[in-house]
Amino acid sequence: MPKSTNVFFYVFVAMVLNVSLAILKESGRNVCLLQDPPNQCGEFCLSALMPLIDHIAKHQDQWKTCDNVKLNETQAKLDRIEGQQTAIKVQIEKQETSLKESWKKIISENFQASREKMEVQLQARQMKMEGKLSAIQETLTSIKMSLETLKLNTKKTIPCKFEQIGSRYFYIEDNQKQNWTSAITTCNQMGGQLATIQNEREFNAISGKLLPDFSYMLGISDLAKKGVFISESSGKSAPFLKWKPGEPDYAHPDQRCVAMHNGGMWVDGCTAFHNFICQAED
Repeated sequence: MPKSTNVFFYVFVAMVLNVSLAILKESGRNVCLLQDPPNQCGEFCLSALMPLIDHIAKHQDQWKTCDNVKLNETQAKLDRIEGQQTAIKVQIEKQETSLKESWKKIISENFQASREKMEVQLQARQMKMEGKLSAIQETLTSIKMSLETLKLNTKKTIPCKFEQIGSRYFYIEDNQKQNWTSAITTCNQMGGQLATIQNEREFNAISGKLLPDFSYMLGISDLAKKGVFISESSGKSAPFLKWKPGEPDYAHPDQRCVAMHNGGMWVDGCTAFHNFICQAED
């Protein structure tokens, strides 16, 4: 028998004897105390206790086997739990991946829908703006046409007795003679101005209409500053001058007004009387 079993046995015998002794004391009986239980008890005690020892040994194996079974069952449960945890983890990862893909798809679809909606709105606004611009353009065209019509309708009426010479209208006074200031007044009353020749072509066209050896007063003078000839109608420098030989010749102080004579221009007295030429207002 193993050493541990012997120890257990002796301890057990001692406990039994002590219990028995205590019972006998309580009952008043005499008790024989064992001084050396292993030697004094002998085979009798061993034979009496052997069934109990066998029972303990038998159940000790069962208990050991039961512990191993329970340990195996526990390990199996742990393995199943770990397997379930792994499966759950894999399922969670799959769900996370699926959820991410779903969110990406939702976000992409929402963005696409929002972009399409914005494009539709922008197209609608663009069409609206184009319609407004078209309406504005039509209004501007209508206004322009109205202005052209108004311009045509408001052209100045050519004064009576004026005739077209070149590109403009003139009145040539062949009969009545007036000084420079009176000629200005008469032309104004007729709806025109004392004439200023614009260029040589116009000068030649008018010269062909004048009586020979007659002097015709023009709306040009250097009254403001000698030698600087100003147009009466514009207040600016005379655009065209064609002097007769030796002109301008200031024979006396009053010779500051310009007149046409036989295809040329000269200065003569502003108080002198001459025929005159009027021009229609520009």
